[in-house]
Amino acid sequence: MSSSVEASQARRGVRIDRRLVGRACVVFFAVGQLVSNLAFTLWSPNQLRSGVEFSPLIPPGAMFSIWAVIITASILWSILQLRPAVRESPLRDRLVAPLSVVYAGFGVWLAAASLGQQSPLTLVVFVVIVAAHVVAWRRITAHREEVAGWRRIDRTVLYLSEGLYAGWTSIALYLNVATVVQATGAPIEGGWGTTWQLLVVAAAAGTAVLFVVISHGSIWYTATACYALVGATISSTLGGFTALALALGIGIIAIIGSTITVRAVDRRRTRVG
Repeated sequence: MSSSVEASQARRGVRIDRRLVGRACVVFFAVGQLVSNLAFTLWSPNQLRSGVEFSPLIPPGAMFSIWAVIITASILWSILQLRPAVRESPLRDRLVAPLSVVYAGFGVWLAAASLGQQSPLTLVVFVVIVAAHVVAWRRITAHREEVAGWRRIDRTVLYLSEGLYAGWTSIALYLNVATVVQATGAPIEGGWGTTWQLLVVAAAAGTAVLFVVISHGSIWYTATACYALVGATISSTLGGFTALALALGIGIIAIIGSTITVRAVDRRRTRVG
């Protein structure tokens, strides 16, 4: 009898160790974003470009300062999820894999961008990051009852960090598409130039609406995605790309409208339930 109890305790110890290792990895990759950013700044032969001078859909450089907020929020989340007091948490354990991919992906993207911001490799990394965000949000919404029982700071930081990160990168994926296509020699003016860029805008807005649905209308996601599209609108307006600016405005309205609708439906279901 005692041997079976000891074996059970041993298995529990291994399970706890693996859990701690997983969560420690989240901290490692989250903090690693600062290291990779510093390495890129010091040693990259190519620096990141922004604004309409680079591409009509790329926000002005000052708007990229949001990365400081995104990375700070992700590091704060990584530290909070490592606390002994929250060790028993199925959701925190299920977020280890997707968020580790997201945070590690930031450094990998910078490495790819150091070869050239218009490198197709940057798109591959962004696709993986956005896919990881989809997994993370699906797990978050599936465990909303658990999150409701958390301390306010844990709830706030989770929704803040994931909303900011997913909001910015899901739009950045398509802005990156625009720079890569442009690098192939595609025109940015004329009928064809306007058409392919409008398709990029439509894809970005459509993906944002999908995230709104998956996240059950995350305000942080919506605000950040709209922020990115506002930046693109500023650049396209300054460059005289009126059709793009109008399409981006419609995209922003669609994202906000879908958020209002999803949250209203969610509230109605909650009352009925």
